[in-house]
Amino acid sequence: MPDDLSLDHKFERLQDALHRNDQKAVLDALWPFSAALNDWEIADDVVERLLTILTQEEMYQSPYAGHLLQFFEMESERLTDRQKWFCIRFLNAHGNKFTDGFSSQMIGELRAGLFLRMKKPNPQQWDDYQKMQCASQNIVGKSPLDLPPE
Repeated sequence: MPDDLSLDHKFERLQDALHRNDQKAVLDALWPFSAALNDWEIADDVVERLLTILTQEEMYQSPYAGHLLQFFEMESERLTDRQKWFCIRFLNAHGNKFTDGFSSQMIGELRAGLFLRMKKPNPQQWDDYQKMQCASQNIVGKSPLDLPPE
């Protein structure tokens, strides 16, 4: 059931909720971007604008950045290869800057999981995906099998 709010108005609501540090309002503001409310599609503009918000300096420490990142995990099935590539490039460029625990967890899950796996990546997309996977291995750390015996 789509609402009548313009995309600009929806993003204004999200920005306002972030500035007020209101978790419920942030979650409520993200919901209208869901594929379930938009003919099972996510517009490129939505992905680009969410990623732009995440690059704002204050978001690197924000406890609400994880909710925006979780949006990409939850909606990953509906993201196009191009949109997944936007996310991958974002993670490669900015992923290590997030300091909040939940945000870091979401970064790790997006990097390590299959959420951003593309169906038919071009060579540049595949290269960026591989870089992201390597970054995931560096963040997650060594397996217990790799540790020296006690």
